[in-house]
Amino acid sequence: MNDRKARNRKIYIGVIFISLVLLYAGVFLFRKPDYSSETANISYDSSEQVEDAAKNYNNNPNQNPIEYKHIRTEINGYKQEIHILEVDLSDDRADVMPVLSFDKVYGFDLLSNMAREHNAYAAVNAGFFHKYGQPSGMVVLGGKMYTGSTGRYPVLLISDGRAYLKEIQTEYFIEYNNSRFYIDNINQPAKNGEKVLYTPEYGSSNRLDINNLTAVIQKGRVKEISRMSGECSIPDDGMLLSAVLPAGGDESVFPFKVGDEVNFRYLPYLGPNAHAYECGSWIVKDGEIVIGETDEWVGVMTNRDPRTAVGVMDDGAVVFIVVDGRQPGFSAGLKGKELGEFILGYGIKNAAMLDGGASSEMILNGKIVNRPSFNGQERPIAGAFIITYRNNAAEEAGQE
Repeated sequence: MNDRKARNRKIYIGVIFISLVLLYAGVFLFRKPDYSSETANISYDSSEQVEDAAKNYNNNPNQNPIEYKHIRTEINGYKQEIHILEVDLSDDRADVMPVLSFDKVYGFDLLSNMAREHNAYAAVNAGFFHKYGQPSGMVVLGGKMYTGSTGRYPVLLISDGRAYLKEIQTEYFIEYNNSRFYIDNINQPAKNGEKVLYTPEYGSSNRLDINNLTAVIQKGRVKEISRMSGECSIPDDGMLLSAVLPAGGDESVFPFKVGDEVNFRYLPYLGPNAHAYECGSWIVKDGEIVIGETDEWVGVMTNRDPRTAVGVMDDGAVVFIVVDGRQPGFSAGLKGKELGEFILGYGIKNAAMLDGGASSEMILNGKIVNRPSFNGQERPIAGAFIITYRNNAAEEAGQE
């Protein structure tokens, strides 16, 4: 009997010990992460009045042209954490430009890496991309075209100290001997019958695995024209023009010859300093909500999900909006029409979708100010908007 009591006592003590160990481990394994340290130096605007949140621009030359706001609110009974970044592009101390991961058409990188590489004051994830990171539409950096437009979605255009959202349909051609040879696209996989230009930003080769006719162009002149059965290397100081020919296709498709001087052109030309990035669907256009219940890139718009959007104010200022989501009790995320209502209430009449979900992210002063839904961590993305700020007063003080 005593042996049985002793054995039961040992079992009882063992159960208590194991329970305490599991409880102790659970505190560390399952507790919610503390994000307060990530945003400790950020001042939040906790106002729930969206209508009063729009920026009141003035002529104070010392005013920071970049303004960040954090709005904690409830929309239709759901908690929302909304992060807003406004950039007054009329102030030459501030600039916004799109960038691609590793400055290439293909590939992925973390937003924090892109921000650090470009010495950004702030950064926001950009738009949609294909399987291997190719942008979904137009990308122009400093007047140089990386990828062409689809003509189906609005383009964020930044030029001459202001931003625009407009639909742009581009045409492309090779200029030679005072003539034009029109082509189908730039830095996109060529389909049968298409003529596509490839620049070093596309990668080391044109990645073709089918019969094609390729002109190698270096330093503005045609170096060679060859029939290929696969890929061809892109020269660092030039480009390729590849025509995917159907069986028995005419090899004289190119009107120029080896030695001719050629140049790539696109229309409408945006200017030598312009930046452009094709977004997703319109959310609001000319003051009306136009987003539908489904979207080619986003999918179903009636779910509450993390969202990233870009809008343009009447004065040309650009506004980036990141809404946290998929985190019950913290931030649910918004439906498409809810996002449109918020944007209109903020005073923005034109806005478009950017990539959302786990890609939604905003960085300010080197810190992630929102809470990404990708387990609270950054997700590799294909592109970003980089916001730079030049403090003239600090620069002048450093020169003295």
